[in-house]
Amino acid sequence: MPNENGELTKLSGFEGKLILLDFWASWCGPCIKEYPALRKAYSKFNNDGFEIVSVSEDQTKEIWLKSIEKNELNWVNLWQDNGRKADPYLIYGINGIPDNFLINEKGIIVARNLRSEKLISKIEEELRNKASR
Repeated sequence: MPNENGELTKLSGFEGKLILLDFWASWCGPCIKEYPALRKAYSKFNNDGFEIVSVSEDQTKEIWLKSIEKNELNWVNLWQDNGRKADPYLIYGINGIPDNFLINEKGIIVARNLRSEKLISKIEEELRNKASR
């Protein structure tokens, strides 16, 4: 999917990293509530090989870009104009947002729908596991 600059981005391009694949939209109240936890996780673990890849179902590029800037979502952000019909939504079976998948460095989904402190704890656990492998 294209990022903010229109460059195509593949999830496979983050091989070797712990990835949170996050599904959201700017109008989603529960998604907005998760922004502080996502910002905390990103700032705390990004240098340790953690990346967030957010996929928005916003209907317009302008609204999506405005939300990224306003809410300081400074990680990888992707968008297509198909909203919930975009390929990642169909591939991962997303029926509601927010939703997310924690994917380890080997590409294996290790958790789904993590929120707040559970997200932080699971990231810490996975980074420890990675270090011991």
